[in-house]
Amino acid sequence: MAEGRRLRPTDTHEHAAATEPPVLVATRLHPPRVRTGWVDRPALHQRLDAGLDRGLTLVAAPAGFGKTTLLASWYAHRAEQRPLAWLTLDPADNDPLVLWSYLIEALGRVCTRIGRTVPARVDDHHGVDQSHLGRLVNALADQPGLGLVLDDFHLLTAGPARDTLTWLVEHAPPTFQLVVAARRDPDLPLARLRAHDELIELRADDLRFTGDEAEALLNRHEHLDLTTADIDLLVERTQGWPAGLWLAALSLRRVHDRHGFVDRFGASHRHVLDFLETEALHAHDPADQELMIRCSILEELSGPLCDAVLGTTGSDERLRELAHHNLFLLPHEDEGGTYRFHPLFAQLLRMHLHRRGPEVARALHRRAYAWHRANGPTRSAVEHAIEAGLFPQAATLVLGCWAEQANLGRCTTVLGWLERFPHDLLATDVRLLLVQAWASSLAGHRPQAQTALQEIDALGVDGPGPLPDGFDSAAASLETLRAVFAWGDVPSMDTHARRAVTLVPPGSPWRTMACWARGTALYYRGALQEADTWLAEAVEHGAQDGQWLALTGALGYRSLVAGLTGRPREQADLARRASDVAHTHGLEPVAATALLATGIALADAARPAEALAVLERAVAVARFWAQPLPLACALQQQAGVLRVLGRAAQAQQVLVQARTVLADCPDPGVLTASGSASLHRARARVPVVAVAGTSSGGAGEGRARATGASGVPAPLTPGEMRVLGHLAGRSCEAQIARELFVTHATVHSHTKAIYRKLGVSSRAQAVATAIGLGLLP
Repeated sequence: MAEGRRLRPTDTHEHAAATEPPVLVATRLHPPRVRTGWVDRPALHQRLDAGLDRGLTLVAAPAGFGKTTLLASWYAHRAEQRPLAWLTLDPADNDPLVLWSYLIEALGRVCTRIGRTVPARVDDHHGVDQSHLGRLVNALADQPGLGLVLDDFHLLTAGPARDTLTWLVEHAPPTFQLVVAARRDPDLPLARLRAHDELIELRADDLRFTGDEAEALLNRHEHLDLTTADIDLLVERTQGWPAGLWLAALSLRRVHDRHGFVDRFGASHRHVLDFLETEALHAHDPADQELMIRCSILEELSGPLCDAVLGTTGSDERLRELAHHNLFLLPHEDEGGTYRFHPLFAQLLRMHLHRRGPEVARALHRRAYAWHRANGPTRSAVEHAIEAGLFPQAATLVLGCWAEQANLGRCTTVLGWLERFPHDLLATDVRLLLVQAWASSLAGHRPQAQTALQEIDALGVDGPGPLPDGFDSAAASLETLRAVFAWGDVPSMDTHARRAVTLVPPGSPWRTMACWARGTALYYRGALQEADTWLAEAVEHGAQDGQWLALTGALGYRSLVAGLTGRPREQADLARRASDVAHTHGLEPVAATALLATGIALADAARPAEALAVLERAVAVARFWAQPLPLACALQQQAGVLRVLGRAAQAQQVLVQARTVLADCPDPGVLTASGSASLHRARARVPVVAVAGTSSGGAGEGRARATGASGVPAPLTPGEMRVLGHLAGRSCEAQIARELFVTHATVHSHTKAIYRKLGVSSRAQAVATAIGLGLLP
């Protein structure tokens, strides 16, 4: 279930971040610096300006064609004139949680309405749904001239993250300019946009340097004093490739016979790459060459880290000097003393390192692993351990940090690590298979999770324990996992949750999750009071254990229980607390139950329009995470609110979706039509207005019969809903009063109000009408 995603941090270097929302790297939210004297390209700036009233501006060309530099220069010219946001993408953004954390932060920095309309920690766009995106699009429409640059779009592969951006392209308002830079055509509706004149395109041919631009670069900026003939020859042989010209300039700084150098320069892209190996790298002295080649294994460079990798000292000063002269070693502006290689140059350096033999690179990775193991971050230590072939050490790190990484939205990162492990190691280590099962479940990858569970069952869980992630045994981890992720099988959930709370004792960092799973199982069995006891324990220990998502889920389910047992004030308070925890810790994208509880509380307070918006988000979050029971609940509640709003046809469509979800569940507990009337109250909690007619679905369905003085339909109160559930059984009013612990007069008063609001005159008519409305199954 989605609420099981908040995990116990165990990593020593990242523990401090465990209770905070995911940390965003500021350097990704603004363009790289444009170096002083960079060649202005006003014609291309005008082309980019033309995209202001188009659906998409695409800058597509291979590596080294200056896409980022062009956009950074344009950004520098235009950002003072109108709001422009910037986001540099990287592979981690294939996780929607990461992508939309950055995207909303980027937009919110230039448009305050975004921050007011969309939750500030829109980690929310991880579970990005049409309702949520709709609010974002509305906010964008209210901010004329707003633009967003997405650089390195090619790093997004097929999947839900890229799909949400496709939706944004298709629905963005005409006043919003989206600029995408990629090495190849992105999987966006380019043909349709092109046919409707909604696409501005800049391709490789547009980005090639002209002779005048090359002259400005080589002579006015680099002061190389080349002849016009030499410049024209360089442009011809590089075919205007900006990176080739830059690399030529780096080498030309160091040579005396510049005409001879230009004459030897290659004519094709492949020749340029060959040239870079033999000439551009050799433009630096041997010590700097060695530093760059050996440190090319690093994603980020710093003086101490390079000292460790090289087995030397003084790297900090050498990095500063290289960054000053070398375009392809870029400093991080906001992180003093850290650098990265331009990807193209890093690729060339790694090719050079590869020629020295695999053992050289492995030895360097071993040193990098040792440094990161001592200094962090742990994820970098894992990467280098894997590259060094130190799989036992990598396994130890993964076992200790996987929960924290997954909690930060990096489930795909954890799975990527495991995919690179030798099959024999992974397939024979129950602990690693448990990590794989947890991460796959948390990512909504049910088939992969089930495969891992089958392998765990084949090996058995009698041996390992305690585990580095805080579980006392592999059996405790397995039972908790199966209780949290039962995929719609309530009896199975209940069985495993019973075992989990015995195997995960008080004091364990996983106790909150085990209690939450036990309470949730009891809730879906209809044992509300017993469920509330376990959920209360989860709430008591949730903050102490740092289990924020389990805490959010427990608060949400306690709100649902309070609503079903006639405690409306407590219901609203618990829903608010669940939402507050989710918001504070950036968990809205996965907190389906908090959204569900909030939506139902709003509906019970006769605020159906607000309830519908929240329930739509609850549906989207539960659907995204492939959690059938919260999804079915949210769909049923959404249908009830739609009927309140007079949208009966749409409500029926939503109910069909709910039935489809339940049909795929092995046993959804109280959500099935075979349960007793008292249990079915959990299925139809949303109070709705009385409508004309019965369950025939005639023309009068959906029109309010009982209304207040203002003409607003009168909803059933929580007390009336509880009585309505009992009216479907055989108990008389006196017996209903005893079952609900209220007076006979109260039950009689509620019954009369139900008749009046439903427009009926008998108990049988009330039940039939309620069934037709979806209030009762």
